[in-house]
Amino acid sequence: MVGIGLEELGVDDFVKGKFFDGDLYIDTKKQCYKDMGYKRYNVLNIAGAILSKSSRAAQALAKKESIPGDMKGDGWQNGGTLIVSKGGEKVLLDYRQENAADHVPLADVFSALGIEGSPAANAAGSAEEPKVVYKDDTCYKQ
Repeated sequence: MVGIGLEELGVDDFVKGKFFDGDLYIDTKKQCYKDMGYKRYNVLNIAGAILSKSSRAAQALAKKESIPGDMKGDGWQNGGTLIVSKGGEKVLLDYRQENAADHVPLADVFSALGIEGSPAANAAGSAEEPKVVYKDDTCYKQ
């Protein structure tokens, strides 16, 4: 499992928070973002994105959940989630952010990985649900 970020800002907190358990890389030139065709905002379209319904909803939820934001870093770049089969022969999921508030639904990630059940049930560690294990560059159910 690999994660690619676009700057060093926040990486230490991300790692300490255990938000991802895989190899992390930083693409400061944002070349992979360009190659993947991920959207980048500019001065003409950023205001609409910030004031969009989905962005306002995400800000309200963050406030309700007491999730702080610091407005630091490159907020102009959107990203996505790409899941490929072992060996890279097949794309299992190609999710691209349409706006900064977008996130891939966990149910879509579970489906792409062939994991049955709801993300909430898996997160709860229910005995009936499989545990997802990452080993030797492979995710599998145990």
